[in-house]
Amino acid sequence: MTAALQEISELAAVPAVPGAERLLRSYLHKTSNSLCGIKGYASLIAAPDQDTAKRACWAQKIIHEVERMENIYRSVHDLTAPRGNPDRGVDLPRLLDDVFRVCEGRCQGLQVLCGRVPQAQLLLPKGDLCLVLTEVLLNSCEGPDGLTRPVRVEVTAEKQPTGRLALRLRDDGQGIDPALLRQVCDPFVTTKDGHLGVGLTRVQTLLEMYGLAWTLVSAPGEGTAVTLEVAEITG
Repeated sequence: MTAALQEISELAAVPAVPGAERLLRSYLHKTSNSLCGIKGYASLIAAPDQDTAKRACWAQKIIHEVERMENIYRSVHDLTAPRGNPDRGVDLPRLLDDVFRVCEGRCQGLQVLCGRVPQAQLLLPKGDLCLVLTEVLLNSCEGPDGLTRPVRVEVTAEKQPTGRLALRLRDDGQGIDPALLRQVCDPFVTTKDGHLGVGLTRVQTLLEMYGLAWTLVSAPGEGTAVTLEVAEITG
């Protein structure tokens, strides 16, 4: 536990970058809630009137909370470090095709239809772009219960007035309930068992770090459309 708290302290000392402060506040808030839970379970174990079975139950709950915190750390610990971009000259259409094929292999029933994408200079490292696209596509094919379902995602490239290239990913899924949509980018908000709820938090934080705009529009029965600035068209 001491090592985990030390990691939190080190993260909090990282120089501020766009989007990181909000993430860290939520990150520390959720960690505090888990620590309060652990303290409560420990006090129950220490109570003199608890039998062995009850003590074992509370001990298992403590272990569960610690493992949950460890998973959270592994998922978001690297989101606050500023990054450079060595991948401006990457072959964007080929990279997108590779990402889409990998995601189709991971999610049974996912079909990605991509229109023509022009060559453009990436405005973020290709590894981060792959992570962003993967998170968006996984959210498209996973229902509220966490189970995958058949879904088609149409991808189009749109040139913005700024000269930047945006990708628009529109799925024909069931859409997102308005109440959940208001919180969909908040860390640890999820309706899916076994999920940490940091997928779209990763997307938002990474794009904010690179100064890239994005939007998410969704309504029940109408699917979801995500637009992401990813590159700059030159020439």
